[in-house]
Amino acid sequence: MSFIDSNVAVNMLTSTASKINEEFQRHINTVMSGYGQFKEAPMKKVERSVSKLENEYRTESFPKSAKLLDLVRCSVTFNTVEQLLTGYSAFMRHIKANPSIIELARVKNGFIKTNRGGYRDIKINVVYKSQNAEHRGVRMICEIQILLINYLQEKKRIHKLYSILREEAFFQMVVKQQTTTKDVRDLKFTEILNVGRDVKLDKHDEWLYKCSVDLETSLLAIDSFGWFGVVDMLQK
Repeated sequence: MSFIDSNVAVNMLTSTASKINEEFQRHINTVMSGYGQFKEAPMKKVERSVSKLENEYRTESFPKSAKLLDLVRCSVTFNTVEQLLTGYSAFMRHIKANPSIIELARVKNGFIKTNRGGYRDIKINVVYKSQNAEHRGVRMICEIQILLINYLQEKKRIHKLYSILREEAFFQMVVKQQTTTKDVRDLKFTEILNVGRDVKLDKHDEWLYKCSVDLETSLLAIDSFGWFGVVDMLQK
């Protein structure tokens, strides 16, 4: 993953999200609370966005960050299918009537395909355009999830399992089993200064030490006239 994807783009997206999140949440709440139960979701953090790029979108083409469509998100829950369809239709009419504020980007219907675990929802991605005078011209793709109440508990269960699997995948990626060195003589030290050879002294030659450092373990090896010692530089 490139530096631009993992750092520049994600931080720019997060900055834009922080400007638009509160306004977007108010807008969707005003439009949809009359049809279902609105719930604001926390803004996606930088760490989670980067993790998503490294795992879910690692095989995608540059820019992978363009796949991040849910930094700003919310949900609306309905009691029945009829209420869900009514709320969905009302939202589509609202989008069509207010192109200066909100535009439809994508609809992902989870009711079409059979998903493991039985969870279903409809994800609506919209381009929300800030109406705040301070953020005039700021726009961002945001996400609204609409679902039935009987899927809500399943969503919470799946989200918990997904979090566990995500953390396990991240752990396996960054943690590699390393063999421990049992003997200091097995370490490969890098000579950084040979005082006897590189420094001219007039006296006290008997105090000279040969020192070298193992960069991976931060160990300092000292050799002087038959005496050999190792110092942990992180502890000294």
